Amino acid sequence: MTDFDCQETKRHVHEYLHNQLSDDEIRDITAHLANCDSCEADYDMENLINGVIKEACDEAPPAELAQRVLARIREVQAGEAH
Repeated sequence: MTDFDCQETKRHVHEYLHNQLSDDEIRDITAHLANCDSCEADYDMENLINGVIKEACDEAPPAELAQRVLARIREVQAGEAH
């Protein structure tokens, strides 16, 4: 069992939303989200953004573009942690 603090939870929320984590990681993040309003708000925002993107786009973006966007989101998140 991994202890997911706020930083770890926020770092993995995208993968969490897309079921790209292990069952244990999903369980641990779910437990953290249930008890942390700040992380739950980030999850809700990420979920909202994903929904808007799905509605606006009929086709998937190139993998390279998706990776660049995700990398930039992580850079911004890392900057907020400092």
